[in-house]
Order: sequence, then C-alpha cells, then structure tokens
Amino acid sequence: MSEIKKPPTPTDRYLCIVDRDAGALAAVISSYLFEKDCYLPLFMFPPMTSPKTGGDNLKSDIYLSNLLGNNTSVLINNAWARMGGSEYLILAGLSQNQTSYLSIPKGTTIIEIADLDDIAKQLSTLVAPAAGEIRCRTSDILRGLWIAQIEGKRLVIDEGEKTLPEPEKTKGGIVVIEDNGDVGSVVGVNYASSVGANLVVVDAIGKREVQNIHRFIRDWRDTGDGAQLQKVKDAVLHRIGAASFSEFEYATFFTKGLPYSLVIGNIIPCSHVHLALKPDLFVFNSIIFEQTRTFRSAVVFSPLFFADEETQWLVDFFTHNQYYLRQLIGRDATLTNLDFNAQHFPYGVLHICSHGGEVDGWEVSEEFVDREGKTHVIEYDEVVGYDPVVDKDGRVRVHRKTIFRRLDGFRWMSDELDKQNIPSHVFHDMWQALYLDQRGKLNTNAKRKKKGRIASSCAIRCSDSIHQGQFTILASHSSPLVFNNTCWSWYDVAAFFLACGARGYIGTLWAIDNNAAILGARTFYENLFSGTVLTAFQEAVKAIEGTQSKDIYIYWGLHFTTLSRAKSAEQSRTEVFGELLQAVGGWGRVIQTVTSTEVKRNATRVLKSVLHELNTNFGPEDMKTLELEMMSRMKGIFRGDDSAGTGEDIPIAARSSIDHPVEYRITGVPNAENE
Repeated sequence: MSEIKKPPTPTDRYLCIVDRDAGALAAVISSYLFEKDCYLPLFMFPPMTSPKTGGDNLKSDIYLSNLLGNNTSVLINNAWARMGGSEYLILAGLSQNQTSYLSIPKGTTIIEIADLDDIAKQLSTLVAPAAGEIRCRTSDILRGLWIAQIEGKRLVIDEGEKTLPEPEKTKGGIVVIEDNGDVGSVVGVNYASSVGANLVVVDAIGKREVQNIHRFIRDWRDTGDGAQLQKVKDAVLHRIGAASFSEFEYATFFTKGLPYSLVIGNIIPCSHVHLALKPDLFVFNSIIFEQTRTFRSAVVFSPLFFADEETQWLVDFFTHNQYYLRQLIGRDATLTNLDFNAQHFPYGVLHICSHGGEVDGWEVSEEFVDREGKTHVIEYDEVVGYDPVVDKDGRVRVHRKTIFRRLDGFRWMSDELDKQNIPSHVFHDMWQALYLDQRGKLNTNAKRKKKGRIASSCAIRCSDSIHQGQFTILASHSSPLVFNNTCWSWYDVAAFFLACGARGYIGTLWAIDNNAAILGARTFYENLFSGTVLTAFQEAVKAIEGTQSKDIYIYWGLHFTTLSRAKSAEQSRTEVFGELLQAVGGWGRVIQTVTSTEVKRNATRVLKSVLHELNTNFGPEDMKTLELEMMSRMKGIFRGDDSAGTGEDIPIAARSSIDHPVEYRITGVPNAENE
C-alpha cells in the first residue's frame, strides 16, 4: 500500500476575502497569519462594476456583476460553512460594490484592511511576534512570502531590496507556480507552505499562448509534425528548464494551461491546479473534503459507442466496493440525464466513456448597436446541443456555446484589437445584444453557415445530442472526482468541471486509443482505494507507457486526495437519500425567498427533477420520510426561521448564462451536427 499523504488542516481562526487583483496585499497578510502545517482559507473576490441589485430586467453590466458577485459570495459562504465558521473574517482591499454581495452572519468579528499600511495595525495584536522580517521587491513577492513563512517572519515590500536568501531543498514535493500577479498565485504559495513543499516561481502564461499550445498539440497529433510538439516543450522548458524533478516525490503545477506533465514525461507523479478557475476554492475544497463526508456513490456514463470499453467492468467494480451506482448507459446516456445527474445527483465519482473532442457547429456574423448608436460586427462560432424532447409549450432546452473570433474585423484578443481602445461599454452592449435580448430565441438576422470541427468546442457525445460540460454545480454541491475518458478532454470541457467544484479531474491531451483508454481506466480504479488518487493516476500513466497514448492523461488535483471504499451498500444508499432530502429543502427555500423570477423558475425546475429522482428510485417508506421532511422545512421557511433545514450548503440559485441552457421554440432550433 502506498503511503497516504496527509492534507494540511485549515485554520479555524481566520477566513480572508481579498480583492482578486491585490496580490501584494494578500501576500503580506498571509505572512502574518501563516501557521505551520495549517492552511489559511484565503478567497479572492473579482472586481465589481455594480453593487448587488435585486429584481429582473437588469442592464447588461449590472446583470453581469450580479451574476458573478452572487456566485462568488455563495461559493465562499459554502466554504465558510464547511469549515464550521471562523473566529475572524478579514476583508482586504474590497470596494463597497464587492462587499454588497457578501452575506455575513450576525455576530461575526470583522477586520477590514484597506491597504498595506493597515496590516500591522489590524493584525499585530492577533498573532505571535515574528522572528524578524523578509524584505523583497514586488516582483519577488511570491518567493518572498514562501521564505517568510518557512522562517516565521513577516513579509515587507521593499523595492530597494536586491536579493532573497535561498532556502535548502527539503524532501517531499515541489510546487511550480506561474506568477500572474493576482491572489491566485498567492493561494498557490500558501498551499506550498502548508504542505512543506519546495517552490519554483515561473513566468505567467497568457490566454493567447494557451490557445497556441492547444493548436500546437492538435497540429502535432494531426500531422505527426514533431516541430509542433517542440513548441509545447519550449514553452514549458522556458519556465522550468533548470529544475530537476526526479529528486522530488511529486510535483504540483499551478498553471493557466501548460501541460507540464507531458513535457517532463511524468517522471514523478504530477498534478495541476488551474489558476484561472477558482484556485482558492479548488485548494480549499480538496483539503476540507478529506476531512468531511463524501458520497460513496458513482455515476457511470456511456452511450456504448465502442464494441469494447471499460463500462461493464466499472459497474462491477463499484458494485463490488459497495457504492450506490447510477448507470447512464446506452439509451439512458442522454443529454438530459447527464445534465441532471452530473449537477444534482450526489456522487463521489463520475466516469465518462464516450466520444469527445471538437465538434461541428455554426459560423455566425451578427451586428449590434452600442449605447452611442455605433454599429459593430461580432463574428463567432456557435455549438449547439439540445434535448430533443419537446416540453408542453413546444420548446426544447438548448445548450449554446459561443466562441468569439473577430470584433469589427479584428481577431479576438489580438494585439490589433487592443490597439483600437474600444470602450468597455461596447462589450457590455455586445453581451446585452447577444444574450440578454435573445434569451429564449435566435436572432434571425444573424448570418449563419455550417462549420466543421470548431476549435475549443470540446464536448461529450450523448446518445441523443452533445453536452459541452456547461454545469453550474456538481454532485449536489459537493466536490467529486471526475474521470473524463474521452478524447481532447483535458482543458475546455474540464474548465466547467473545475470551476464548479470538482476536486479531481482526469482528462486526455488528444484522441486516446480505445485499448489504452480501457487499460488506463482499469489500472486507475484497481489502485484507487489503496493510496491516493495521484498514486493511482501514476499507475495508470505507467500502464499505457508503451502505447501511442503515452503521457496522454493529465490530472487536475492535489497529491493527497483520496477516495475510500464503502462500508455497506445500504449505508451508501442512505447517504444519497439523505443528501437528496437536503437538496429538496434547499431548493424549496430558494423558491420561497428569491426575488428574481428567472431564478425562481430555474429553481422550481431543479426541485421537480430532484423530487422525480426520489419518487422513481426510492420506496414508499422513503417517501414518508420525504413528506415529513418537506413539511418541516416548509413551516420553517414560511415563519422565516433561518435555522430551518439542514445547516448544510444552500444551493446556488439556478441561473442562465452565456454557456448555460436556454429554451428555444422547436421551430427555431438548427440541426446541430456533431462528430
């Protein structure tokens, strides 16, 4: 049996919420509050252009702020509840717009820090005296923080400081962090210090470079051109060329999209953390879910497209290990079933066996008029997946993903577009025209033509359509492991799973050979309960080393994450049933208390689906329990009792977004073709 690495313990004294772009402020605060073998719960809040606003029919910029601000607030509150609260809540560098979204329990001791000069005054009385100072320039702040935490010192920003001491290497792991200049990179340093890992800070990678990396990998696999692979290697080695990884037990890469493990050949167990997809919540959830309950249940999804695959073996595996199993196989592997079960069914593991990768769609050109009366042209690719079942109003639910290509003739996110200095309100007005004004319908004036293999359109093929991973929550607000054993599943589809709370995600860098997919999956699960997810992943990587799929897998996760066997099938079933009861109460509360009609409508749809799940898969005695539970919860809601319910996470209000389901009349839905 492999040695199981222990996660750090989250400190229960502090929870910090910091402006996302205040990296220096977050770093200095972290040097004050760091405790050895403990992790500081540090969360970043994005900039807000508008305060929290209730009601419907909001302007586009207000709508966007509310969407992002409410989502961030709920996720942070859920994390706070999971850790059982904290002695102090520290708010650092936040504007009034940002704090308007926070839901702070009565009686909370709040410490507000406006800037660097505030830190010593506000925090010195709360912590033990330091052993001295580490002074560094802003450009060295990540290494400076790490050294300060190792030596028990305070970090001080000093632009005149030239050098930093070089700590001796320690046994264990190495953490590589791309320096983005924001709080996400500081989260990475806090994590590295909490697990006693060595640290390497490297240059940031921009989104354009990430897109180039995708293209290089695709061209390499399509044409066999080794020069394209070399470009990927150059991008990685430019950052870590001097590091010797073989002397460490594991490596964790905090990145916006570089496949480090591919380039170093998985010489040691490697995992990644996505710096652009809520790294604060990803790290916290990975730690806290090692200490709290997880569901001994699994969802296995496969439309049975392959003559030989791992699906039946997996069903037998989970059954043997006493997991409560949801089988979405063959005709049951529909878009609707995947959408509901991935989001609202309680599970610890989701395994996907299907076709993946880039799919066909539409090339669209559309005009819009901004608030100053100027006409613009936005060109984008559109991929549509839809549920072919028509509702009572003659509509079908549609998943729509748009990928921008050009604005007014300039390539999206290009230097040329930047040079145009387009006012920010134009982008808000574009959002309004494309999404808010078109909810529930298609713009018939837009010019559309079919397009094959749309870059960055990665999807999961269902038995009836495609699903693009456009989730808002996972596993009834828990933090599961996802093994997406489809082609090209490491990044675009992965983004939704990671942003929605997965604490582990395995995907592929290119199109995987079927035999390798079977061998990799079986080897992974055979080792899953005898060590960590990372050690099981490494065994799977080794098993396919001699195939054309060598180094194809990437693991987004942390080195200590584990999953356990179930004690009994009945206990696993009880866990699932109990969580579904929790969900009924939570969604019921949302429906009764929310002011937005859109949120109320979406929450009602989810509640009906959860009730259908209970009625379909649980017996009469279970339903009696459900009835009593609902009566108790509804009484609490109507009398305004905040303690009514479970004390667990309150669901994120169901919402629509650029990438989430909208409803179209059936006559307006294009025949979206896919692979």
